[in-house]
Amino acid sequence: MIERENPARSQAPAPAAGATGGPNASGLSNAVTAVNPPSAAKAPVEQARPIVTGAGTVPKVAKIDPKERWLTWVLVAATATVFWPVTRWMVAEAVARQQIQQALIILAAAAGLVAWQHRGELRFQGDLCNRTLGLLGAGFLCVGAAALTGWSLLVLPGLALALAGCLQALFGAGGYRFFKPLVAGVAAFSVIIVAFPVLDWPLRQMAGVGAAKVLQAIQVAPQLTLAGTPADPQLVLSVAGGHFLVATECNGFGLITSSALLAILAGGIAGRRWWTVAALVPVALALGFVINVLRILVISLSAQYFPRHYHEMHEVVGTLALWIGLGVVGWLAWRPAKRPASPPSLGAGTMAAG
Repeated sequence: MIERENPARSQAPAPAAGATGGPNASGLSNAVTAVNPPSAAKAPVEQARPIVTGAGTVPKVAKIDPKERWLTWVLVAATATVFWPVTRWMVAEAVARQQIQQALIILAAAAGLVAWQHRGELRFQGDLCNRTLGLLGAGFLCVGAAALTGWSLLVLPGLALALAGCLQALFGAGGYRFFKPLVAGVAAFSVIIVAFPVLDWPLRQMAGVGAAKVLQAIQVAPQLTLAGTPADPQLVLSVAGGHFLVATECNGFGLITSSALLAILAGGIAGRRWWTVAALVPVALALGFVINVLRILVISLSAQYFPRHYHEMHEVVGTLALWIGLGVVGWLAWRPAKRPASPPSLGAGTMAAG
C-alpha cells in the first residue's frame, strides 16, 4: 500500500532562532509566502450583526448628532403643545359618555400592547426626513385651516397626521410601522366622538324597530310608542305588560363603535392586509348592531322574571353582550396573516459555512 506523502513531514526543519541568510533562507521565505499569501495576511472584517434578544432583533443604532436629537425633541414638544387642547377635549368627551369609554380603553390597551411587543426594537432615531416634516406640516396646516375657516373639526385629522409625524421622528420608519394601527385608531376614535350626538336617535330607532320585528317573528306582540318632544324624542317598547324605554344607553353605539375600533386595531397589529381590515370594519359594525338587538330582546323578555332585580339583570346582560361582541370581533381580526417562513438567523455563537 503506497502511503501518500505528508507535506508537513517533507518540509525541512526551521532554522534555529537568530539564524539569518544562508542558501535556504530565500526558499524558506518563499514557502512561508506560499502558505500564507498576502491576501490572507489580514482577516476579513466581520460585519456587525443585529443583536438577538428575547424581545426581538435589535438593530444597531447609528450615533445621533446631539443637535438633531434636541431639534427632534423640541419639534415633538411644540407639536404636543399645539394639539394638547384637542387631545384633552377628546379624553373629556370619552370619560363623560359611557358608550365612548370602551373605545378609549381599547385604544389605550392597544398602545400598551404595541409598546410591550416591540420594546426591544423601539429606539430613539431622531428621524427628521422629508416624510416626517411633511406629516407634521400637514397637521399644522389643518390647524391653520381650522383657525381661518372656523371649522374646528379640521383639527381632528390634523391630530392624526401630527401623531404620525411625531412617531416617525422619534422612532424612524422602522419603529413607526408598528404604530400605524394606533394612528388609524386615533383617527377612528375622533370620528366616534363626533358621530355620537348625530347617531344617537337613529340607532335607538333602528334598535327598537329591529327588536319589535324579531318579537313579532316569535309570536310575541310588541308595541312601539313615540313619546317625548321633537327636540328630545323617546321610544318606548311594550312587551308582555312591561314598558321599556329605549334610552341612549340602549342605542348600541358603544358596542358597535368599539367593535369597529377593535377590528382596526387588532387586525392592524396582527399584520392583516389593509383591505382585510377594511372588510372587517363593516362586519364588526353589523355584528355589534345584531348583538345589541339581541340584548334588548333578552332584557325585555326576562324582565318579568326579575321584578326585584331588574337593574342587576340589565347590567349582567349588557356586560355579557359587550364581551361576546368584542370577543367575536377580536377572534375574527386577531389572526396573523400567514407569511412565508424566513430562514433562521445565525445566533451569536454560530459560524457561517464557508
